Amino acid sequence: MQVDNHAPIVVATDGTERSAGALRYAVHEARRRAVALRIVHVAPPAALSEPMFGFAPDIAEDLRAHGRTVLADAEATARSLGTDLSIETVLAAGAQADELVAAAGDGQMVVLGRETRSAVRRLLTGATTATVAGRTSVPTVVVPADWQLVEHGRMVVGIESEDCARPLLGRAFERAAQRGAELVVIHAWDLPVPYSDVIDPHRYVREWRAAGAKLLSTVLEEWRRAYPGVAVETVVVHGQAAQALVEGSEASDLLLIGRRPHGPLHWAHLGATARSVLRASHVPVEVVAPGTSADG
Repeated sequence: MQVDNHAPIVVATDGTERSAGALRYAVHEARRRAVALRIVHVAPPAALSEPMFGFAPDIAEDLRAHGRTVLADAEATARSLGTDLSIETVLAAGAQADELVAAAGDGQMVVLGRETRSAVRRLLTGATTATVAGRTSVPTVVVPADWQLVEHGRMVVGIESEDCARPLLGRAFERAAQRGAELVVIHAWDLPVPYSDVIDPHRYVREWRAAGAKLLSTVLEEWRRAYPGVAVETVVVHGQAAQALVEGSEASDLLLIGRRPHGPLHWAHLGATARSVLRASHVPVEVVAPGTSADG
């Protein structure tokens, strides 16, 4: 998919501190790209309720009123950060992930706060960030609540295999070129459980390191030629991929990871590595959808 570089930056807010970093990040991106900002709040499905025994109208209106307050506060914050912004607010109601995917459909990026709920609550209600990142056709950026604008001049991208490297590297090189940042490309390898318990992986370090270096050399060749001004560092790590990416992205501006194309029965899911990264990263994480092609 070709991302429209004139489309708005879409950001979700729930009115809590969890959304604060996402809002700051979205304002920064909208100003940097000189595009509009769309702030979205999704009220619970009860906000759509039809009258029921005389109670539902009051409940529904209270939920909608709270949603309007959340949006007004977010807009005021955004304007205090960027007085030159064009801002649109959207109050939706229904299933949170569904509404956010719909609101992001004609945007160029959707920005979400990092998931902070307990594992049990995520199990019961679903992880909104991972669901949205797994379904949107535009890049999704998940931002820690405490994010502040500090430029490190360094971006990190994780490459798992040659199959999903092209759209991810295309996006990563464009982002790095725009910001004059160094690009660190990480490939991590490890034996899956239970093989890691019965086979000593250190016996194969030399072979796997050579295989990883060859993989990165192959997938980077096209992009090094296309972006000769982008400084590139490659890192091949023995270890669990999510941990390697989270640790490797410390003191960076952005961590980019890819989303595998799935068949019709798995189109709404991210892999375990991506989900772990979204929960643990201390820097913004951009999930690049398959087929993404963009200047931005």
